[in-house]
Amino acid sequence: MKRQLMKIIFRFAAVVFVLVLVFTFIGCVTPNSKTLLSDIQIKAIQSLWNLDDYPMNVYLGISAPYVDTNKMVSEALYQCARSIAISHRIQVESSLVSESSAQAGMLSFATEGSAVYFENEIKEILERLELREVRGDSGVGIVVIATDPSVPALPRPFTETYDLTGRPSWVDQLPKIPGYLTAVGETLGYRFVRDSLEAADVLAAEQLLRLSSEAVTQARSYSTSSTLNTGSGSQESFQEGVLQISEGTLQGFYVLARWYDSASNRYYSLAVVPH
Repeated sequence: MKRQLMKIIFRFAAVVFVLVLVFTFIGCVTPNSKTLLSDIQIKAIQSLWNLDDYPMNVYLGISAPYVDTNKMVSEALYQCARSIAISHRIQVESSLVSESSAQAGMLSFATEGSAVYFENEIKEILERLELREVRGDSGVGIVVIATDPSVPALPRPFTETYDLTGRPSWVDQLPKIPGYLTAVGETLGYRFVRDSLEAADVLAAEQLLRLSSEAVTQARSYSTSSTLNTGSGSQESFQEGVLQISEGTLQGFYVLARWYDSASNRYYSLAVVPH
C-alpha cells in the first residue's frame, strides 16, 4: 500500500507544484477572525471544492498548507479516504438544551456534539482509490478528487443556484431533495480551511441525525431556583429545561456542496443521507 501511495504522490507532485504557483497565496484563517480576500481569491478557493461535474461516488480530500508538496498530497489522499469511510458509517451524538425562564422565555441551544467514523477501513480504501484530479491550493492546502469504484456512480441529485452576489441559495433555504434528508452545517473559520470544512460537516451530520429515524433520543428534565436579595427586597428566579441527547449511526452521509462567506468568516456544508 505504501508503494502504491508513493507512486500516486510522485506522479502528481510536479503537476501540483505548477498549480501552486498559479494561485495567489492567502493567509490561514483563525477562529473568530475575518480574512481580507478578493473576489477572485474567493472564487478560486470555492472552485476547488466543487464536485458538480462528478457522480456521487467521487469524493474530496483537502490537506493543511505545508511547504512540502508531497506531504500535502499524501494528507489530502488520506482525507479523501476518510470522507469515504464516513460515508459508509458515521456514529453521531448530539445534545440539545431547551430552557425556559420568566425573564428570557424559551431558549434552545446545542451544548455538545461528536462524530466517530471507522478508521480501520481507511487502509483498504486507499488501496482502491482511483485518483481523478489534484487541484492547486491557493494557500489553503492541496485538494484531491478521487473515485471509490466500490460505490455506484449515481447522478448528483442537486444543482446549485446562486443570487446576484454569488451566494448559494441552499445557505439560506434548505433544499428539498427527493430520496434524501438534507441539512446545512455552519461554523466560524478555524486556523486551517481543512478543519473549518470538517467542523461544518460534523454539524451537518448532527442535524441529519435529529431528522433520521435511526436516532435514539433520551430526554432529562431539570429545574433551578434562586433568590436575589436587593436593597428593595428579594427577587425569585426560576428556570426549567430539558436536555435531549440523540445518538445513532448515519449511512450514506455525503457532502453535496460547500461555501465560504468571507464577510463573516463562516463555512457552510450542505450534506445529505438517503431517506
